[in-house]
Amino acid sequence: MRRKRHEEKEVDLAALVDILSNMLFFLLTTVSFLQLKTLNASVPALSTGPVSTGRAVDVTVEIKSTGLVLKASGEPADTSQKAVAVQMDIARLSDGHLDTKALTEELWKIKKIAPETKNIMIFPEQAVKFDDVVDTMDAAREMPSLVDPNKKVPLFTRPVLSELVTGDEQERDDVK
Repeated sequence: MRRKRHEEKEVDLAALVDILSNMLFFLLTTVSFLQLKTLNASVPALSTGPVSTGRAVDVTVEIKSTGLVLKASGEPADTSQKAVAVQMDIARLSDGHLDTKALTEELWKIKKIAPETKNIMIFPEQAVKFDDVVDTMDAAREMPSLVDPNKKVPLFTRPVLSELVTGDEQERDDVK
């Protein structure tokens, strides 16, 4: 009877290292072209403390396919200022972009009356582009300085992004 010879087989590590180095090269080049977008928005926190009875101005912007709807109401903390009651439609420009300049001008008027207000609620429709939401948030946060256009003046520094609930969506939720 013949004995089988056991030969030790060696793994060719050169091919394995070559494949891994190629994979590493392509992964690194792919990651360098990847751009992540983030949206800096705040979410209202649940408070267990006492409810503030101070005066406040509520500012909301609805982003629709036709343009923007700006609403502001309330009484500023400065009692010498009159109450704020604004409801305004801002149509899109002829090129289809939002008129963020007009929005910023109107927000500046509100901010002059109620400088203590920092929150703004932004309600985008579901069909609105992400860029429209970002442009609206940027317009609400700050505006170019009237003295030095290279500097920015803060407006509403705490935008809160929320979902716009229409009547149809509310009915669907009630049926469930």
